[in-house]
Amino acid sequence: MTEPSCSSEILRTAIESIGGEQRAGQQQMANAVFDTFTGHGQLLVQAGTGTGKSLGYLAPALAYLSESSKSRVVIATATLALQGQLANKDIPSAVAACARVTGKTIASAVLKGRSNYACLQRVREAGSDQASLFGAEDLAVDSSSELGAAVVGLREWAEEQLLEKGLADRDDAPSHVGAAWAQVSMSA
Repeated sequence: MTEPSCSSEILRTAIESIGGEQRAGQQQMANAVFDTFTGHGQLLVQAGTGTGKSLGYLAPALAYLSESSKSRVVIATATLALQGQLANKDIPSAVAACARVTGKTIASAVLKGRSNYACLQRVREAGSDQASLFGAEDLAVDSSSELGAAVVGLREWAEEQLLEKGLADRDDAPSHVGAAWAQVSMSA
């Protein structure tokens, strides 16, 4: 399969998998992105809401990566909400479509700013005296120490993440307020 048709087929398959409809603007965008990947140029795309931009750039990126195993593509977002949509919905759909079309499964990873991850050094250094005196459930009883309970709970969770080889990503953390997260994460 030639690369441009591979990109179009990945796009079509991904759209079908989410129950969507193909859009002319989306296909036009995908073609322009594909041409940019293969021509090593630059491209600036502006498209309105509902165009299907994410799949419009993911399909050609995956088609390119399926033929260029040593290459990498970085997608940067302005918001964590869009990053979450990409990581949890669009990328998995596009990767699955690529695997169906090409027989190759492309790996993906998400990296957020460092303040979105718990820092074991902060967890252990700042929490050693408080954690030995109280458990999270002891602190939670007193409403005036809700912040303290949240911090201790986050510290315990961070240690569990280490044992489970988890990411200690803020999005997966127990319910907390910003002041509690600031006690266990890396500052900007």
